[in-house]
Amino acid sequence: MTVHCEGDRLLVERLGEKQDFEAELTRQGFKHEDFTLHVLREIPRGPKAAWNNDYSVTVTNVVSGRNHVYRAGPKWNWVTQSSLDLANGAYGPPPAREPPRQGTK
Repeated sequence: MTVHCEGDRLLVERLGEKQDFEAELTRQGFKHEDFTLHVLREIPRGPKAAWNNDYSVTVTNVVSGRNHVYRAGPKWNWVTQSSLDLANGAYGPPPAREPPRQGTK
């Protein structure tokens, strides 16, 4: 199962960032279906505002209810930062893993 993604989702899908985030979830023992991403492109403001490629990504653990907003774009690496936060318990501990089943003979 994949992480549910909404908003300007093509930004993270085209760059492979969604897949990188899912790989980090797997590596750290989290379930993909426990997380959502909301992507929002930054809109330049004012008459002299220059267009930029920045956006924000809100990562939510729907089980714990914890979420964090990350800056994203060419100068920002939200996947690395969210991975550090996952490892440091910012989204809660990963779900307990079931012990491997032993075969019966």
